[in-house]
Amino acid sequence: MDITPATPNHLLFPTPYFLLTTMHLTSLIESLGADGFYRKVCDLLNEKQLSVDDFSYYELAEACGVLPTLRRMHALAPAASVGHALAESNPGANSHLFQIVTGELIGRKVIEGYEDDAGFIGDKLVTVLPSRRRNQRLAGFTALAGPTDVAEGHPYEESSFAEKSVTTEEAKKGRILSINEELIGFDQTGEINRRARQLGFYLRQERERTIVRAVTDADAAAAIYVYRPSGIGTSLYATDGSHRNYVGVGNATSAGFNAAVPLVDWTDVEGVLHYRATQVTDDRVDGTARPIIAPAKQLLVPEALRGTARGIVHATEVSVETGGNRRRLANPLHGDLEVLSSPFLDEQGGAAAADWYLGDFRRQFVWTEIWPVQTFLQRADGPAAFERDVVLRVKVRYFGGVSAVDTAFVTKVDGA
Repeated sequence: MDITPATPNHLLFPTPYFLLTTMHLTSLIESLGADGFYRKVCDLLNEKQLSVDDFSYYELAEACGVLPTLRRMHALAPAASVGHALAESNPGANSHLFQIVTGELIGRKVIEGYEDDAGFIGDKLVTVLPSRRRNQRLAGFTALAGPTDVAEGHPYEESSFAEKSVTTEEAKKGRILSINEELIGFDQTGEINRRARQLGFYLRQERERTIVRAVTDADAAAAIYVYRPSGIGTSLYATDGSHRNYVGVGNATSAGFNAAVPLVDWTDVEGVLHYRATQVTDDRVDGTARPIIAPAKQLLVPEALRGTARGIVHATEVSVETGGNRRRLANPLHGDLEVLSSPFLDEQGGAAAADWYLGDFRRQFVWTEIWPVQTFLQRADGPAAFERDVVLRVKVRYFGGVSAVDTAFVTKVDGA
């Protein structure tokens, strides 16, 4: 089969699914060579001219010479042995081509599952901060007095600052997916892809849960802190109100904001906005603390309150009663807030499942990313290949964590 560089891609790799037959793949490998074949596959996948689902792992294995002489193993009786199913019949340049190309295809399916972010809100709650080292120190400055009047010909007043910082904390998480000979020999391409996609999805879900529990400080009682000023872990939402980011029972810092506020209507949100406007101040050490301009952008609630929250934010009108008269006015909150919800708030259970949060999350929380999601291939040269007939293994991992860099930009509301 004469294939020149000018041959159109749709003739090199016909579609749809499973039209990439053993005969066609074998011819391509012979024409392009192992390295050229792999590069061409990657190029066409990157250009979206092919998808992972256009390949059969059985056909690919047969084309690479790693299947037995039997033409169709899945046509054998169910009791037939598949031992040595992937024994090499054509050692040489193609001996590892099957594993390399299959690893590439499966890795892309893992990433596809990881990138399926339907219903996920984690990336809306944090600012991603690429990092090269763990437990790093994020420096900041304590605000001091604002600018002062300067008379003509007089010097400007000097200002000093007190240093403050927080320490990040990251963790490595991942899983390994093993592909057995049976899955290849019986041509279960769809099942392999499904498992790979699920692996990526569950890794993404684990990251999502980590972020949601961090921004709600759900694990502070277990001494797992998201807020670590000067490297010392402490509760982010101090119930005594000392961090000026808590409305609810126990607040001894702000009079009038020491009772629970169940989320019922727009007036509850207005009350918390009033708290943020009057009680949340900067941390200057020289002069009188002043309010911070930190507009609330998001309303984070458990799934149990999602309908209520969306109704409050998206309603066009509200009902107001004054002097026994009821009037309908334009909703003062309409379009001002983005409603975010997650079952990982409901999961916390008890009174915590009724709490809600208001603020600008990305301004307060960072995701320090040492390693983004990665996939790695292990070929069939380890003990698993002998003991469990494993053809190859794919590892997926990430290394990162959530840290609060301040306390002023998100307010927790006791909803029970």
